[in-house]
Amino acid sequence: MTNPLNSQQAQSLFAPAKLNLFLHVLGRRPADGLHRLQSLFVFLTIGDTLTFMPAAQNDLRMQPDLGVAREQNLAWRALALVSERAVALPPVYVDISKRLPAEAGLGGGTANAAAVVHWAEQSAPSAQAAELRAQAGKLGADMPPALDQTARIWTGTGDQPGPAVAGLSGVPVLLLKPPTGVATGACFEALDGQFGPAVAWSDQPVEDLKARLATTRNDLETPASTLNPDIARALDCLSGLDGTWLVRMTGSGSTCFALFHEKGPRDAALSLVQQSHPTWWSAAAEIL
Repeated sequence: MTNPLNSQQAQSLFAPAKLNLFLHVLGRRPADGLHRLQSLFVFLTIGDTLTFMPAAQNDLRMQPDLGVAREQNLAWRALALVSERAVALPPVYVDISKRLPAEAGLGGGTANAAAVVHWAEQSAPSAQAAELRAQAGKLGADMPPALDQTARIWTGTGDQPGPAVAGLSGVPVLLLKPPTGVATGACFEALDGQFGPAVAWSDQPVEDLKARLATTRNDLETPASTLNPDIARALDCLSGLDGTWLVRMTGSGSTCFALFHEKGPRDAALSLVQQSHPTWWSAAAEIL
């Protein structure tokens, strides 16, 4: 592993977790079989931290090591991409301090890759920034939202930006992840072609936002709960807490979340959840 040449020149970037406040699966595209989606992405005050240091050659370390092969690590793939595309981008040693669990539906790997692109955008000539972002978007459907880091509706396969959504910044969140996960592909397969409708969404007054979100859904929640009953247990646990106004699974799971009116009840609920589910991952955060 390459040691950094000068740690005094280190630069740290935050890679926030994402939540899908809703996820509507609308159908499949005949051309490629990919699913058409409508989703509201938001980003949280909890996430991983990436530290970039000058080095003799590109290298990357993840702490703790989650056992992800380098060629499958999105951050490493993003680093290879920006190094190839950007002129005179200096070699870098990337240290990833992981706080988000793997296979949680929180977008940790994608957030890390987005942080690499953001670093490259700052370091590369400005004329190349748009090209870097466009190429990085090909690393996965969640990359455009992760690069955007804005509360926003996304459509297409999750890669087409729609309207930004105001009024969610600072909302308290409680996250609860069972020890076991579920494969995204299996969730989509379990839908068995039962697709739902999109919801009309334009700029909404803040006071209408909670009511509007109550009319949305996560279409993968039922198949994921069937495939992994722990997800159903997590949803039941969160639904029984005081002070919540939305309880749902994010993405294809297995993390579930509750949105609270105030931080005090959220913090009290976190303590209760940690006592009742001591081996499950749980955390408190706010929407950015």
